Amino acid sequence: MSLQAVRNVVLLFSNPSWTDGHSVPSTILRNITALSSQIAYSEDLLGNITTLSTTSVTTSNGVVQGLLYVPDLGVNDSCQALAEPYIPQNVTRQVNLPTTSYNLIALAPWINADCTQSFLASARLDPIRGMLVYLPDNSTSQPPAVDDQAWDLGDGGAWRTTNRYPIYAIPGASGAEMMRQLSLYSGDLSQVPFSNQIMSIYSPNPADYVRVWTELTVATVSTTLPLWAFILIIFGVIVIVIGTTSMLMHLVQSRRRASLRRRVTRGEVNLEALGIKRLPVPRDHIETFPLFTYNYDPPLPSSPTSTNVLPKKGRALSDASQGPSSPRNDARNETNETAINYQPTCIICLEDFESRKTIIRELPCGHIYHPECIDEFLSQLSSLCPSCKSSMLPAGYCPKITNSMVRREFGTRRLRSSGTIIHVDVEGGRRRLSSWSSSVKKHIFPVSSPKPEEAVDLEEQPRGDRLSPVETTRDRMQDLVVPVDETNSDDGRPQWKRAALKVFPGFR
Repeated sequence: MSLQAVRNVVLLFSNPSWTDGHSVPSTILRNITALSSQIAYSEDLLGNITTLSTTSVTTSNGVVQGLLYVPDLGVNDSCQALAEPYIPQNVTRQVNLPTTSYNLIALAPWINADCTQSFLASARLDPIRGMLVYLPDNSTSQPPAVDDQAWDLGDGGAWRTTNRYPIYAIPGASGAEMMRQLSLYSGDLSQVPFSNQIMSIYSPNPADYVRVWTELTVATVSTTLPLWAFILIIFGVIVIVIGTTSMLMHLVQSRRRASLRRRVTRGEVNLEALGIKRLPVPRDHIETFPLFTYNYDPPLPSSPTSTNVLPKKGRALSDASQGPSSPRNDARNETNETAINYQPTCIICLEDFESRKTIIRELPCGHIYHPECIDEFLSQLSSLCPSCKSSMLPAGYCPKITNSMVRREFGTRRLRSSGTIIHVDVEGGRRRLSSWSSSVKKHIFPVSSPKPEEAVDLEEQPRGDRLSPVETTRDRMQDLVVPVDETNSDDGRPQWKRAALKVFPGFR
């Protein structure tokens, strides 16, 4: 609370009396100053006031009021002698006030640190509402600022918070005049100024009191913030919470994107096989897959392994003009290859390969196709082999990873770990075919021949019964492509939900 004004007036109090063993409290009979300023002291001090401490007290309409008095010092206090030049002997003390529970306002000179501490300690024992201090220099100017060395009591400023009442500094001249008036209004009615006029006008009881009453007008600095400040603070907190949460979620999503990118680069995750993203193979990488001339001689009818005879190793294009393969290679092909390597037809266009005429492209997984069929399929439709769904992408290749991919791959892993679906790794869980170009170099245990009733005569089987119902090669390509949801997982959501998802990318 900051002190704005000090007003001193003279009041007439009734003397407490005893009736039937009960005390009748003192009451204010007259405001002598208000009724007749000619016969009573009054003073208004506006400005030139320094607030030394702002300990809060309850006020009525911003006014702190009480009887003005000087706190008592101990009999053996060394400040008694130091204060004598500034405090008259007959000044108003607490013993000179009505014996009732009126609030008090203390007045004391600021002589030195020890004496001031003594006055403050004495005032703490009384029911005071505030304290006025002054430097005894008879100055009429405003006292020094609150942080001036003049107010240093050597306790690091602890005195400002130790007392339960506010302390204000007034000019030295004003403090000295108040002290003089307190010495005039300390005795009984016969001793106060203008006692005869007061007695003749108001006819008081000779035992009544005439004392100085002080009103301190303070400006309370409200600690309650205005409504707009509360709204601004709440808005700021909301913005901070939203921003922090959004940054955290984006950070988590960024780390998950990086994790998925590493796993895709290492070949641990096949985005297209999971139905997450369609990935075409670069043309220059497709051209690194070798080209061969299809080379296969049907087995002789008398051969006991007629049902297991395999296609012979294809010769490279550079050797295609050198004629049929040697009998030694033919024999090795017939005995060392399994029936799973028998690929007489391009499953894209469903055209049979012609031995020593058809040029084929072999994929790293060992499957063969017409170059024009597989090149268009891989470069435009899918990066997966049409037969075994192995990835044909270059090693270390990874597309741009989005939050949608992360959520869908994360959901797939959760389902897989809970047993809801079973995922077979295309590279690790599926048996890899022997390479068409290297099958003759590997020894694979022959498989048992199928029973005669189980053998299928592909030549005699009606063509329509063993082909998918497609009319064109491109339609067939579409049928061989793994279904992939190319739409954004956020499509179809309301605009506000899509905007919220951009700010708060979900962890799922």
